Amino acid sequence: MSPLNSQSVGGMTVTFHYPAASDQPLALVVFLKGLNVAPSHYSYYAQRLAQYGFVVALPDPETRLPRREELFATTGLLADLQATLRRETENPQSPLFERVNPEKVALLGHSQGGIVGLDAIVNASAVSFASGDYSLPPQLKAAAFYGSLLEVELDLESDGDRPLNSQGLPLALMAGSRDSLMPAAEVRATYTGLATPPKLYLELEGANHYGITNVNNPPQAPLDPRLPDLPQEIALDTLARWSGVFLRAWVLSDAIARDYLGQMLGTIDPVVSLEGEF
Repeated sequence: MSPLNSQSVGGMTVTFHYPAASDQPLALVVFLKGLNVAPSHYSYYAQRLAQYGFVVALPDPETRLPRREELFATTGLLADLQATLRRETENPQSPLFERVNPEKVALLGHSQGGIVGLDAIVNASAVSFASGDYSLPPQLKAAAFYGSLLEVELDLESDGDRPLNSQGLPLALMAGSRDSLMPAAEVRATYTGLATPPKLYLELEGANHYGITNVNNPPQAPLDPRLPDLPQEIALDTLARWSGVFLRAWVLSDAIARDYLGQMLGTIDPVVSLEGEF
């Protein structure tokens, strides 16, 4: 595994992880970090995920994560990262020369980063600009978030919950059973509130809010007082495996991965439980 030297993209430092070799063009995965978590704490997960056929970009915003209108805008983060990888795949001196398809993109995130991503997807149709409606870029093929949730709004007209409109984008929500910052029950409620498939809910038994980071409770990050029962390496490998399979199914149009997900729904596993609609 060889990360590219960190580059400045759209005014922020970005580190890229990618497999040393690949038999097909790599798709772009953009990972939005959690509050006060250094991107380096996601390196293990990013390296494992990249092996499934992706270039994983870890932006490091100096002050704040992008707002919804900054994420998908034509001058936003995804567009800037796509432009960077187009240059890399066209540069004979780059280790990514002729290895990347930047027109296939996935959005991932943890905690606050996942909330930003979820909000941008669900509320894309609610944002407009003078230049026209704000919408999901057609290159965005799927999204997956760990330890992230949205409140399901009350629909006053029907006296029930208003479904979350995911714009038809395949979405995976992942949670740790011991997460006290973004409880699994609330993440699952967000999953249930998603109006349309494809959608996947994964619960990792024994993991807390930081099952996706290199170490539990990274320095300066909000403290999760519930310690994990699951070893960190097992949590990381499990999350990388299932998010990798999900992204292969929907970003790389891998029929084998999609069939595998369908076969594994509802199976008994001591570490992970899956439910979904495809």
